[in-house]
Amino acid sequence: MSDELRNQGKDFADFLQNLPEDVREETNRKQFLSAQEEHARFKAAYDNGECYLCHKSLKSFSRKNPCIHWLLKPKGFKKKDIKTIADVFGLTQIEPLLRWYANEIAFAKNINNFSDEGTGNKIIELTIKYNNLEWSFSCAESDYLGHQNSQHAKHPHYHFQMRIDKRPFINFNDFHLPLSKMDIINMEALRTKPDLIKRQNSFGEGMSEVLHEDVIEQALNTAASSEEHNEAPFHIESFAHAKEGAQIQGEDLYQIIQEAKQKGVTVASLLHKLPNAETQVVISPGPGVVEQAPRSQRGKKNDE
Repeated sequence: MSDELRNQGKDFADFLQNLPEDVREETNRKQFLSAQEEHARFKAAYDNGECYLCHKSLKSFSRKNPCIHWLLKPKGFKKKDIKTIADVFGLTQIEPLLRWYANEIAFAKNINNFSDEGTGNKIIELTIKYNNLEWSFSCAESDYLGHQNSQHAKHPHYHFQMRIDKRPFINFNDFHLPLSKMDIINMEALRTKPDLIKRQNSFGEGMSEVLHEDVIEQALNTAASSEEHNEAPFHIESFAHAKEGAQIQGEDLYQIIQEAKQKGVTVASLLHKLPNAETQVVISPGPGVVEQAPRSQRGKKNDE
């Protein structure tokens, strides 16, 4: 069955590759509009303290009605209940919703899926923070293919970790959570055509999605100069040196600093106004970005 699903994923990737560019663009546009509509329903329910999936309070819990919002740790939710969630909902349903929750607290900085901050050898590796909760996902190649020498982990699966107030609640090696049919098809399509097919995380963007050239200007203009350093999502370094044969006047730099304070923006966002200067701005993840919780190899024997 798993091989059949992977073949479907490869066929889907080939189908997308053969679509005309304008058709692919229109498909992406419609998918975004659909995500926008769904997120609006999520937002309306969230603001009312309700889950948009089951239409019940986010604080509700009933084993008769499994729902992803259980991961917000309502009263009664136990570690073993993660298995029920994973049996009903696929990873491609669970992860996006948790991303949306995280971005209700602070955009992007509570979602870390930088490959160079994890082990670097996983298909999926990310950590999501929401208030005092922290969720981490991990899926290695061997997890995706299934551990053929294991009696209880032959099926394609992923691992999940949950922390409450930074204390362990669910550990990576506690469960082998099954990948759904749609999970496998999507993951195989991504693996088959990684340059063509990208994961869309509309309204659930994390740091790896936003920290690129397309959003540098937005980051500079939205990062408040008064933001607490320890909570800042971006670390911004500014460099300026005088053009050949010219000098930078201290008064000009002072005026830019004062304008930044008045507008509540970074000096870097206004540095281009500095006369007779060549400037450079370097943006990297700030100290406010949630740390990724990589799954170590020490528990490999337990994970298989």
